[in-house]
Amino acid sequence: MLTDEINSLEAAREALARERLEELQALARTYRSWSVKELAHALGRQPGRLVPESGMPKIDLVVALAKALDWPVEAVVDHLVKPANDARRSIAQDTAADFKRLYNESLEKRMERDFAEAVRLAVRAGAVADTSTRKAAALIVEANAHEAMGSYTEAVRGLRQACALDDVAIDWRMLCDASLANMLFMQGQPTHALGIAASVLDYVGTLKDTNVLRAARVVAHWSRGHAIRSSIPLGNCEAWKPLAESARADFTAAREIVHELASKEDSATRHYGTMAASMDAVILELDAICSPEMADSTLRELLGILREQGSLEPSLGERKAWAAVGLANTAKRFLSDEMQRRGTLEIASATLRAHAIATSNWYFAHQHLELDAERRRKLTGNAIAPRALDAIEAKLVAGVLGQVPASRQHAGELLALYGQMEGTR
Repeated sequence: MLTDEINSLEAAREALARERLEELQALARTYRSWSVKELAHALGRQPGRLVPESGMPKIDLVVALAKALDWPVEAVVDHLVKPANDARRSIAQDTAADFKRLYNESLEKRMERDFAEAVRLAVRAGAVADTSTRKAAALIVEANAHEAMGSYTEAVRGLRQACALDDVAIDWRMLCDASLANMLFMQGQPTHALGIAASVLDYVGTLKDTNVLRAARVVAHWSRGHAIRSSIPLGNCEAWKPLAESARADFTAAREIVHELASKEDSATRHYGTMAASMDAVILELDAICSPEMADSTLRELLGILREQGSLEPSLGERKAWAAVGLANTAKRFLSDEMQRRGTLEIASATLRAHAIATSNWYFAHQHLELDAERRRKLTGNAIAPRALDAIEAKLVAGVLGQVPASRQHAGELLALYGQMEGTR
C-alpha cells in the first residue's frame, strides 16, 4: 500500500540521517580528540542521547556540531539532508578487490588536502584489507591524513596499532616505525623518537632495498636529524659541533633519497616534495653551529626564505616554517644586539603563527607559543601587562596542549602568561 511505502521511505530517511549525524559526531571527536563525554558536553547533550530517533537534530545541536568541526552551519545541514547516492551505498559492498582503489583514492585526497575524506577512504581500505601488510599500509595513510588535519593523537594511535600487527612485511613495518618516530618528535618526545629512528636505520641497512624501505629511511633520517637538532643547547656551540654534524648528515642523507622519491609522478611519493622543499632550510641552522663564522650569512639566507614570493603551495609554507625555527635558534645563539635579536624573533614567531593557523600544525604552533611566551615574560618583567588571549591564539593554545603532550608540563604558566580572554579585565 502507498502508506506502507511512505512509511518505509521515511524509516530509510531517518536511518540515513542518524547515520550521517553519528558520522559527523565521530569526525568531531577525532578532530578535537574528545571522549564521548566531552563531545556530549560540547553539544549540550547527555552522552546516551547524542542522536535523536528521527536523526534530524534541533538547531542548537547543529550549531554546536558546526563549532566542534569548525564548519559553516550550512555545511553541516547540507551533509545531513542531502539525498543518498550510489557511492554511499557502495561502502557496504567494498571487498578485498577494492583495497588498491580505496588506498590510492585516499592518497589522492590527502594530496588534494581533503583530509577528512582521506581518513574515510583509508578506514574503508583497512576494513577490507586481506593481509596484515595491507592493513598496516592503510593505517599509515590514515595516520598521515590525521596528522595533516591536526589530530596528532589519532595519528599516533593508528601508527601504534600498525606497529602491533603480526606478519607485516618488513619494509612496511620499518615505515610504520619511522612514521611513529616522526609523530613522537612532533609531539615533543625527541628522546623516544631518536631511539626508534636509530633502530630503523640500523636495521634497514641489512635489508634488500625497496621503494618502501627508501621511504622508511627518509622518514627515519628526518626524525633522527630533528631529534638530535632539537637537543643541541643554544649556548657553547663549539662543544656541540659533533651533534650538529651528525644531524646534518641525517638531513643530507634524507635529501638525497627524497629528491629521488619526489621526482616520481605518483601520489604515493608526491608528498615527499614538501620534505624536499624544507631540507635546505633545516640544514642552514646546523651549518651555523658547525661553522660559527657563517652565522651572519645563515641569518640572511633564512630571512630570505621567509621573504620568498611564490605560490601558496603547502610545501612553500612548511619550508618557511622550518626556516623560521632555524632563524629563531640561530638568532638566540649568535645575535648579541638585543633590538636586532628581538626583531628577528618577532619575524620568526609571526611566520610560525601564520603557518600553524593555516594548517593546524601543532609543532609549529608550539614553537610560536614558546617564542611568544618569552616575549610576554619580558613584558611582564617590565611591568607591562601582556595582551589578552584572542580567539585565534586560544585555538593555538588549546591545540598545542591537546596534541603535544610535552607542552602540558608548562600549561599553567602558559595560560597565566596569556592572561584572560579578549575583552575582559
